[in-house]
Amino acid sequence: MRLALDEQIFAIQAFGGISRMHTEITRQFVTRPELDVSVLPLSASIINRYVLDDPVLSEALDVKRARNAWTALGRYFAQVKAHPKADIINSTFYLPHGLAPTRGAKRFVTVHDMIPEFLPKTRRRLDLLTLKERYVRKADHIICVSHSTKSDLIRMYPDIQAPISVVHLGVDPLFTPYSEPLQDLPKDYLLYVGNRGQYKDAQVLFSAFAEIYADFPELHLVCIGGGAFTKEETARFAELGIADRVRQDVLSDQRMSAAYAHSRAFVFPSRYEGFGLPALESMASGAPTILANSTSLPEVGGDGAIYFEVGDPRDLSEKLRFVLSDADQRGALVARGIARAAEFTWFRSAQETAAVYSSALGNTIERS
Repeated sequence: MRLALDEQIFAIQAFGGISRMHTEITRQFVTRPELDVSVLPLSASIINRYVLDDPVLSEALDVKRARNAWTALGRYFAQVKAHPKADIINSTFYLPHGLAPTRGAKRFVTVHDMIPEFLPKTRRRLDLLTLKERYVRKADHIICVSHSTKSDLIRMYPDIQAPISVVHLGVDPLFTPYSEPLQDLPKDYLLYVGNRGQYKDAQVLFSAFAEIYADFPELHLVCIGGGAFTKEETARFAELGIADRVRQDVLSDQRMSAAYAHSRAFVFPSRYEGFGLPALESMASGAPTILANSTSLPEVGGDGAIYFEVGDPRDLSEKLRFVLSDADQRGALVARGIARAAEFTWFRSAQETAAVYSSALGNTIERS
């Protein structure tokens, strides 16, 4: 099967969840010939570091580093690629240019979440240019990253005609419990990862932490990524009395495994996730994992995590006390999390994606 991707997401994101998914599955196709998917070169300028920093993948896709995202997007918009040799075209994002006519190839689109549609106040400037609805209506087949996302897609567009398959994401093997602790982090800490505003609900964690911190004198809250704390956040920390217990940092993927592994617990209070990759990374790294009982998170966490009611700091504080105070229960939770995460590999994601491609092409053969 000959697969053509477009460079949309690789021209937009230097790092990010969508580009990571496409990179990891493409890497499996390029390095595992038994999957029977031949990836055609992009022949493009991109900014994505996941691809550019991988010599094998970079060569296979025939990409070079663009000066910036505007340069990469400018080149993408300047030409229409018909992909005459492709059997499958899988769009990586939803910009209008990607809807150009194809020459007989089956058109696939991957839907990661429906956040911009259900939470319009979260839309970024780029979201205003996207045409996700047109992509899913023109697709021959749709892949969703979770059953939760599939349900949301159908709820938003109940008359979609294309078949919809669910392919879960995977976790990189570098996320492991066997990491040395990071010397520049506190010895005793809770971990939060990612953006903190809007539906991510970090404020719920801040309030819950304020309810328990006095009982755990050495405990800190470490927030990774998401940018420096805002003035509003800093003021809130002072109001809650936790200003000296909260810190923000930035870590590479290689160091993130250790940050997860040596945390007392990882907390993900998000009200909406299309999949929730940090939850999977946390469990794989051996961190006790506490998730909001929302959208895709129970689908990903299974029995490898514990859950609190969405938006409820009191319930979260009770779950935190449980994890922090009972070593036996914490150990059992860690063991279940590691076992759960082991079910999610990028090879499995690629296998399932290849099976969906093969099925679509097989249906074409039967009709011809």
